[in-house]
Amino acid sequence: MLGAGQGILLAVLLFTKKINHTANVFLAIAIIALSIDVFNSAYILFNYYTAFPHFLGVTFSFPFLYGPIFYLYAKLLSSNDQTFYKKLYLHFIPFIVAIIYALVFFYFKTGENKIELVKLGIENSLPGLEIINYLKPVHGIIYVILTIILVREYNKKIKSSYSNIDQINLDWLLHLTIGLSLIWGIVIFSYVYNEFNKEEIELDFLIYIAASVLIYSIGYLSLRQPQIFTQSFIDTENKTLPTENNSNQRKSYKQSGLKAEEAELHLNNLIKLMENEKPYLTTNLTLKDLADKLNISTHNLSEIINTQLNQNFYDFVNSYRVEEVKRKLTEDDSLKFSLIAIAFDSGFNSKSAFNSIFKKHTNVTPSQYRNQLK
Repeated sequence: MLGAGQGILLAVLLFTKKINHTANVFLAIAIIALSIDVFNSAYILFNYYTAFPHFLGVTFSFPFLYGPIFYLYAKLLSSNDQTFYKKLYLHFIPFIVAIIYALVFFYFKTGENKIELVKLGIENSLPGLEIINYLKPVHGIIYVILTIILVREYNKKIKSSYSNIDQINLDWLLHLTIGLSLIWGIVIFSYVYNEFNKEEIELDFLIYIAASVLIYSIGYLSLRQPQIFTQSFIDTENKTLPTENNSNQRKSYKQSGLKAEEAELHLNNLIKLMENEKPYLTTNLTLKDLADKLNISTHNLSEIINTQLNQNFYDFVNSYRVEEVKRKLTEDDSLKFSLIAIAFDSGFNSKSAFNSIFKKHTNVTPSQYRNQLK
């Protein structure tokens, strides 16, 4: 009951949040539905339905709602276009079909009839209900997979425009999606177990406790999510963020009109800028910032880094930061400072990012590298 109440409060906060507004409206709707579902679990577990039977079946179609909403939330959040196009409504067809089914076979029955169906076993009393219930976790898992793929692609994409991504990546959403998949896993386990065993196992309490925890987690983490896209970070020529090397991007580069001589000149200027002015020491350095310093477009700069150096912007900038850390560690007074202090002074903005990037470029951890120097 507390989880349901907290969910409603978080939904109100998300509705009023101006940052990522369209995406947050979607998430607020999901949290409201999840809160009603959690409330419904208490309603069933504590037999409140015997006194108020008309609420029975209200959440029947909700499991077909969560997958599409989380997926579309991730899609909107990971895009600089917050427009909700009509074709996206197609994702809700299973949800609408489930509502129609419930209207035809259950919703309009009297309270006494609903209670009687519950006592007899609803799945054995309504045609096709068992099949629909089996489809719910399958549908949920499919959307979990789609959301995970989408988030991973986004996390790769932002590395082409940002040198530090800890504050704008969607790892938190990836973790929540995995948490949602664990809930679906419990549901599937209970279905399979009950199918092959005479003595049925009831895991509803565990499922909805997990759902309550998910509500708190979604609310807390989503409210902390900053505005990811601003116009200054968008490729003004293509109206989008540059992407990782792929066939479409390479095709775009071929059509850019950048000659080999020009590319080599810009590359030399880029390397001189990085070595002489050290812009990588700026924590929030972006592709746009660097392109402005070189007086070239973000598209051309991305092309040079990708095709000439075979790197994305993120790895390119952070390779200089790693070298800066290594240089500082050789200084006589380096032992006066902690590794994280040196990392921050070299342009990194978090300990976790520093450790992972340093090991990627040197094959050892920062502490191991310092010990080797000693």
